Amino acid sequence: MKLIFLGALGYLLKVRLGTLLAYFQQEEYDGARYVGALQTVRLYDVRASVVILVAFGLMLLNAPSVVLLIAAGALGVIAWSENQYRFKKPLAMTERARRIYLLAGGFLILPLLISFYWIIFAVVAIQLAPFALIAANQVLTPFQQRINDKYIVEAREKLARMDPQRIGITGSFGKTTVKHILAEILEGSAPVFYSRGSINTVLGLTRHIRGRLQWSHKYFIAEMGAYGEGSIDRLCDFAQPKLGIVTAVGDAHTERFGSIDAIARAKSELVAYVCGNGGTAVINAEVLRHAPFAALKEKYGAQVITVAAENADVIVNAQPAAGGGWTIGLHWADGAHGGVSFELPLLGDHNVMNAALAVVLTLHVDPGLLGDLPYFTKTVSQIPHRLQKVESLGAPLVLDDAYNANELGFKSAVATLHDLAKERGGRAILVTPGVAELGMEHDAVHARLAQTCNEFCDTIYIVNPSRIRAFADGLDSGRVNVIEVASFYEARAKIDADITAQDVVLYENDLPDLLEEQRFL
Repeated sequence: MKLIFLGALGYLLKVRLGTLLAYFQQEEYDGARYVGALQTVRLYDVRASVVILVAFGLMLLNAPSVVLLIAAGALGVIAWSENQYRFKKPLAMTERARRIYLLAGGFLILPLLISFYWIIFAVVAIQLAPFALIAANQVLTPFQQRINDKYIVEAREKLARMDPQRIGITGSFGKTTVKHILAEILEGSAPVFYSRGSINTVLGLTRHIRGRLQWSHKYFIAEMGAYGEGSIDRLCDFAQPKLGIVTAVGDAHTERFGSIDAIARAKSELVAYVCGNGGTAVINAEVLRHAPFAALKEKYGAQVITVAAENADVIVNAQPAAGGGWTIGLHWADGAHGGVSFELPLLGDHNVMNAALAVVLTLHVDPGLLGDLPYFTKTVSQIPHRLQKVESLGAPLVLDDAYNANELGFKSAVATLHDLAKERGGRAILVTPGVAELGMEHDAVHARLAQTCNEFCDTIYIVNPSRIRAFADGLDSGRVNVIEVASFYEARAKIDADITAQDVVLYENDLPDLLEEQRFL
């Protein structure tokens, strides 16, 4: 009986380590953040521990040994049920993840074996599982760092050999969209290399450079994410850009940085590096309200090109086009290119600035593209999951803005939802779990978003409302039909039961499993 119980416990630990490792990977193997997630997502065991404690208590009362068999069966059912759970962002069993998984399993062998003699120790083994992953990662960190360093050196040497013109892009939001727009337009000059998706770290860029960079690439675009002050400096040291774009400074990731001022200092590192090495940076003039950028503009003058609707080196104006998209005009204050006009087929007024930044840098790099520019911009493809239109005949229009993560983009997307629903004569339906990593600004931002949604939405599905109570409480149920759901899956099921072809549905942000719902392990 004890061997059967031990086998069931081993199976549960095997499944549980996989479950916990998926969340650990979503936290980027950050032990401190993961410990916080253990509580917020309820990643501590309850059901199996209760089964074991009940079995232990009954055996103290001289219950027959069949109790162990029943407990083993219960553990097996719990493990099987847990193994059926489908993550939105499933575990990627990379070599690093595999090493952590196997070493953590090794750490749990001793408590597992002790459970053969003292069943109560099975509870200890189960509760130790998340900490075994953290310990395994810590032990393996020096080994992993040596591997990473080797790959980084290889990528840096390959980049130096091929020596394309290097461009860095950073900002609190809009980086990926600007990168894609810039890459498509700049292809008119010469082949462009850029990281796919939202890859914006040294290791991510390293992987893409080693696998994809070719001699034919004349431009290299590096999206640069910041996880703290100094992050952009490290990326600049790696990529060594001579050109740069800064999209915005906002409250996205305030939780990581602690303040907007810290975010501004971090993002300004790109401008300081580029201009300090004789290059040129194109920036959204809005960032000049932050001291680091104002100081850099003062120091480097014309090397920092500002873009805005007014009071900037390049003035932007835009008119909406039917069905979405924009007609955009640019005017250089110094008369460098005269007036430039082009069409952009992307939704959302935030994409006006994104496109303007990309076009200004393109014409700085290759002024010869001026005449052909309208041909390239009018065919810019939709960026997946960034206010992407998903249309099919006779079906409602879906706006996929799953990768949005900021207040400005959220408001722009909701306004677009309202306009398109009005055009089609249907309802404006919003599905959202809110915005993440806002730190102290969490409630204030969500309260403001609620006021915007009251103006523009007919129906709102709030995913995991307990996480964004300020948003839920700020909605006016007299004006908006508010429906609270536990997950996107539940929202989709309810929408499918009550939808017409004229309606427009906006999926605004799709947060990882860590933020969408709690577990009951």
